[in-house]
Amino acid sequence: MPRLKGALLFLLPLPLLFGALIGLGAGRLDAFLGDGAGFILFMAAAYLTRRGILSVQARQTLRFARLERIPLKTIGGLLTGFATGLTAFVAVGHGLALSLAFAAVALLGFHLVYGLEPLGRTRPFDLGDERARKVADALAEAERKLIELERAAVTIANPELKLRLQRIGRQGRVILNQIADRPTDLFRARKFLNVYLDGVQQVADGYARTHRLADSRELEQNFRTVLVTVEEVFDEQHRRLLKTDLMDLDVQIEVLKKQLTQL
Repeated sequence: MPRLKGALLFLLPLPLLFGALIGLGAGRLDAFLGDGAGFILFMAAAYLTRRGILSVQARQTLRFARLERIPLKTIGGLLTGFATGLTAFVAVGHGLALSLAFAAVALLGFHLVYGLEPLGRTRPFDLGDERARKVADALAEAERKLIELERAAVTIANPELKLRLQRIGRQGRVILNQIADRPTDLFRARKFLNVYLDGVQQVADGYARTHRLADSRELEQNFRTVLVTVEEVFDEQHRRLLKTDLMDLDVQIEVLKKQLTQL
């Protein structure tokens, strides 16, 4: 199961913990320090690996919110190899060459099971200038709103409304990817980011919190009308970005703003 991936790494070092305790009880300081150090290193590697696995799983969802990501899983793999070699050399008493071989095998096994991430930071585009950083901040904020919208969709019981919100979330991510591929589109898409996403996210969150408290057909119909408009506007925004024209969506924005205020 994906949620349990990496959990085995927390169990494998347990013999070292027992060895350290036995060494301490027997008065063998060298065994206690060797096994104890190995156990601590392995547990640190397991923790970093687990965090790295969760980060990788969330990468697609948080493409823009984590533009500069530390490769925790790779660090965990390197630490696993180091801990293996150190344990073989200090705790077991193998020679340096054999200990290095154990470390290399452990690192290879880690790579085959969990994989290693690139040490370089992943970025959807260059962040070398102020304009690029502003684009990155805008995309990260828009992505946060999309994530909140998707969470609201999960709690809505009506299958049709849930499906519409999920489609809007997918449409929104397509538009964010378009802007990331061509950051100069940010200016023309700013109204989409500031009005559409913010409005639909707030309305979806409010509807998700209140629709179970009151069985209102009118409220449901108003929410459905808003979602239909949002889907149309999102699709229109997507097409306009593809055409790279300079026409904005002022009319649709005003229609949507009026609908949002009626809820």
